Amino acid sequence: KNFPGVKALDGVSLNVRPGTVHALMGENGAGKSTLMKCLFGIYKMDGGEIIFNGEKVDIANPANALTYGIAMVQQEQSPVLDRSIAENIFLGRFPTKKYGPLQVIDHSKLYEETDRLLKEVNMNFNSKVKLSSLSVSQMQSVEIAKAVSANAKLVIMDEPTSSLTENEVDGLFEIINKLRSN
Repeated sequence: KNFPGVKALDGVSLNVRPGTVHALMGENGAGKSTLMKCLFGIYKMDGGEIIFNGEKVDIANPANALTYGIAMVQQEQSPVLDRSIAENIFLGRFPTKKYGPLQVIDHSKLYEETDRLLKEVNMNFNSKVKLSSLSVSQMQSVEIAKAVSANAKLVIMDEPTSSLTENEVDGLFEIINKLRSN
C-alpha cells in the first residue's frame, strides 16, 4: 500500500488459522493499522493479494469484507450513542418483517437475536439500553459483539486495549478467549 511519498506496506505476509489469536506489534507508523484496513476494505491495496479460505479475494469495501466473514473492531469507534445496544449491533442490517405492503423493523427479533448474541459472548448487557449509558470498554465489547453478529470467521481488532484499564483489558481477553474456543 502506497500513500503519497510513503510506501506504507511492502512485502507483508500474514498467515492465520481458525481458533488462533495473533498480535501485530511495532512502532507507530509501522503499518499495522494500514494492513488491517486493507484486509477489511477500508483501503484499496496497490498490489499483492489476499487469500481467504483458500481462495484469492478482492475486498472492495467493508460491506464486501463482511460477506467473506471478515469483521473489524476499529480503534476509533463511531457508535450511535442515542440508540440501543441492539440497534448499534444491527445498524444497517436490521431484521425485518412484512406489515401489509411494507417491510418494517422486527423489534422483537432484533432484541431476541441481540440477547442471544450477548449471552454467547458472555456479555451481561440489556440489549435495550442506550449505548451512551455504557463505559468505553463496554462499548468496545458491543463492537466485538457486532463483529460476531456478522458471523465473522476473522475478527480484526485495531489496538483494542488502547483506551482500557487493566481490569477492562482482562475482560477483553476473556471475550477473545471465548471467541477463540467457539
